[in-house]
Amino acid sequence: MDNKLKTALLLLAFGGLAACESSDDNSTITSNDYITAIQESESTEEETATETEDDSSTEDTSSEDTTTASVLLNGDFESWTDGVPDSWTTIEDGITVIQSADQFYEGENSAEVTVTTATQGDTDFRQSIDVESGVTYTVTTWVYHTEGMVSARLYVDGYQNYSDPDLVYQWQEMTYSYTADEDKNIEVGLRFYDQTGFDEEEIVYVDNFSVSNESAESEEEVTEEVTDETSTEEEVTEETTDEETTEEYATDDTESTLLLNGDFESWTDSLPDSWTTIDSDIGVTQDTSNYYEGTSSAQVAVNSGTQGDTDLRQSIDVVAGTSYTFSTWVYHTDGFVKARLYIDGYADYSDNTIVNEWQEVTTTYEATETTSIEVGVRFYDQTGFTDSEIVYIDSLSVTTDSSSDTSAYYASAEGLSGLELKTALYNIVKDHTTKTYANLWDFMGTNSLDVYYENDGSILDMYSENVSTSDSYNYTPVTDQCGNYTGEGSCYNREHSFPKSWFDEEYPMYTDIHHIFATDGYVNGQRSSYPYGVVGTSSYVSDNGSKVGSASSDLGYTGTVFEPIDEFKGDFARAYFYMATRYEDIVSTWETNSDNAAAVLDSSSDYVYEDWVITLLKEWNESDPVSQKELDRNEAAYEFQGNRNPFIDHPEYVSEIWAD
Repeated sequence: MDNKLKTALLLLAFGGLAACESSDDNSTITSNDYITAIQESESTEEETATETEDDSSTEDTSSEDTTTASVLLNGDFESWTDGVPDSWTTIEDGITVIQSADQFYEGENSAEVTVTTATQGDTDFRQSIDVESGVTYTVTTWVYHTEGMVSARLYVDGYQNYSDPDLVYQWQEMTYSYTADEDKNIEVGLRFYDQTGFDEEEIVYVDNFSVSNESAESEEEVTEEVTDETSTEEEVTEETTDEETTEEYATDDTESTLLLNGDFESWTDSLPDSWTTIDSDIGVTQDTSNYYEGTSSAQVAVNSGTQGDTDLRQSIDVVAGTSYTFSTWVYHTDGFVKARLYIDGYADYSDNTIVNEWQEVTTTYEATETTSIEVGVRFYDQTGFTDSEIVYIDSLSVTTDSSSDTSAYYASAEGLSGLELKTALYNIVKDHTTKTYANLWDFMGTNSLDVYYENDGSILDMYSENVSTSDSYNYTPVTDQCGNYTGEGSCYNREHSFPKSWFDEEYPMYTDIHHIFATDGYVNGQRSSYPYGVVGTSSYVSDNGSKVGSASSDLGYTGTVFEPIDEFKGDFARAYFYMATRYEDIVSTWETNSDNAAAVLDSSSDYVYEDWVITLLKEWNESDPVSQKELDRNEAAYEFQGNRNPFIDHPEYVSEIWAD
């Protein structure tokens, strides 16, 4: 073997071990390291030759191998040719991959992957490496989600672990341990999977894809000091392994988590999404024939009387001082198993003697601190249990007491008025938890329901809701999400009442639930990004009387406007006052984003809106007072993303800030 190549390989081997032993989880060896090693070998050839003479037996063995092992190359995505990442040989048609110098985990670049199809068989991004029999390899990469409607999945000689798409605007690590059963060449990389809400295009960034190994031979070759460090590291690994949970996804301690998929409508690979604890003595499958509401329930097969292994749970975040009501619906078949609510501890039981009908189990919970708790159900065998019984679970939900005291929340604003009050409110409501676009569907499916007018549990759509008569059409939560629409009544979508083009579709505004409402997709399209206003001559009128048309002559504006019905004008006005306050630090830059934005915004950070808009919004705030619907939604929004709309809790703040 050429001495330079020997030296390079030795340097790489030692570097690989040092990376394995380093406390820096991001240590990796790239193709650039390989080149550097060869260059350095030219100046150290004599020293290397002397050192390798002492290991002649090793040299003799390696010289017998005439093949070249393929190692993972360009995992740091620093090397590109003609716009394509070097060494990544498989880039399928459903994705495009370009170099990004704006968003990277470390170094100077990452791979910006645009997923353009929901056909998962066309979204692979891979290269091949050689592995040795009996060697365990750790494959790691870092991914960055932008919208949360695509998950990444490691491919290591087959499809392995998923990323958590709900962790957006932050890097997350994915890792998988692989032990080779023979000397062979395998494929490694990623596949991208669409999630609910995927709209045919989404960007995911990938960086620092690495492969390391811990073979027994390599461990014998390191120095005594490194060996001591290895044994210490192994002890730490053993301790942390014992502490690992069964959750599929990593969680971010700063992320506020609402109970998800309590209606059991969302399933992936036959498992209910978001239910992270499914103990070994129960089997949970989707059932579409017996459900309380919606289109499916969780069919739970209880297979053991060992009660410690029969939990079905997930975690949610709770806020100190808030009262929560938890509810689920249970359907017993034989009556030899009880269901028991778990809310940060075991709570109320079902009545197992009520069989073949749905029953509700509820409990209340007062949070003593702001923290994350586990919620769900445990199953208990009763006399007569014969090792297997089916219980159905549906509509597990959590609600908060909308009458909760907010005086402490607004304490720092007490006694202030004018712009001082507005800035104090900004400091109170800023820094809320940024949600994904897909999370908005979850919120709407639970908190945008008609329990106020027809009281039928359908989606309450403020662009088409008839408040005094029956609706001409209704939307079922989740089932009727848009999608494409051909006219009014096709589906509901996520309406940015403060149009997204006005803030250039940037986050966190893009998913701030305080200004986003469930509305008919077609009517939403008719509204476009026109300002709210009073219509003089209408060009379109929805089923409930919402209008698009030229502005009334006394409005103070001469363009096209959208006018909702009187019942909801105050809702939209208070959403606009919230936007002016929550984004006080950046709203002055939005005026130039579109002509409609320029018609509404005045390029200031204080009063924010043009005079005609302030006059209109104040009138709507007065004529349509805060409703119970708004109070309930504001409470749910607080639970969802961690901040409140001050102008719902205190509508008087409007006149105190925007005085005549």
